[in-house]
Amino acid sequence: MGAMAMNLLVRLVDFFKDMVTDINIIYLEKGIEPFKKPVFLALPLLFFIYIAIYSPLTAKVTLRLAELTRFAAISQNYQEYTDARGQLLAYQSKLPLFKDKDAWLSHIITTTAKKNGLAFDSLSAQTEMEFNGLLIVSRGVTLKTTYPKLAAWLADIENSPIFLKVTEINFMKQDGSVGMIQAKFTISTVFPRSSGSGSARGRI
Repeated sequence: MGAMAMNLLVRLVDFFKDMVTDINIIYLEKGIEPFKKPVFLALPLLFFIYIAIYSPLTAKVTLRLAELTRFAAISQNYQEYTDARGQLLAYQSKLPLFKDKDAWLSHIITTTAKKNGLAFDSLSAQTEMEFNGLLIVSRGVTLKTTYPKLAAWLADIENSPIFLKVTEINFMKQDGSVGMIQAKFTISTVFPRSSGSGSARGRI
C-alpha cells in the first residue's frame, strides 16, 4: 500500500508540473478569466488528495523515521552491551575458580619454584581480602637464591595466563655468599565470588 501510494504521488506531481506549465501559457495569453471556474471545481479534488494520500503518507514516513531512530539506538546499546560482556568474560577467563581458593595459590608457587630449581625457606599463611565481589588472595615467600634464578622465577609467575602478580618484593645480599641474595616477596591472585565464573588451571 505504501509503494502504491508513493507511485501515485509521483505521477500526480508530474501531472501538476505539466498543468502549471500549461496554465502559465494560457495566463500569458488570456489572463485570469479562463481559470475561475476550473479552480473552483478543482479545490475539492485537491483537498481530497491532501487528506487521503499526502497527509497519511507524511505521517507514515514520520513514524518510520522514528522507528528507525529507535532501532538505531537499540542497536548501539546492544553493541555496547555485547562489547562490555565480551570484555567481562575475557577478564573472568583469567581468574581461577573460587572453589580452588584454599589450595590454588600454594600449588602455583610450589610447582613454579620446582620448575625453576628453587626451594623456598618459608611460605606464609594465606591472607584474604574481599573487594567489590572479588577475593584477593596473597601468600608471602622467603628464599635464598641468585639474581638470575629469582628473575626467571618471577618472570614465570608474571607471565601466567591466569592472573598472578608479585605485589611486594624485598631482597638483600647474603654475607659470605658471592652472588647469593635473600628475597622476600608476596604473590597475589584474584578469585571471583561467583562459583560459575573464571577458568581454573592447575599450572602456568
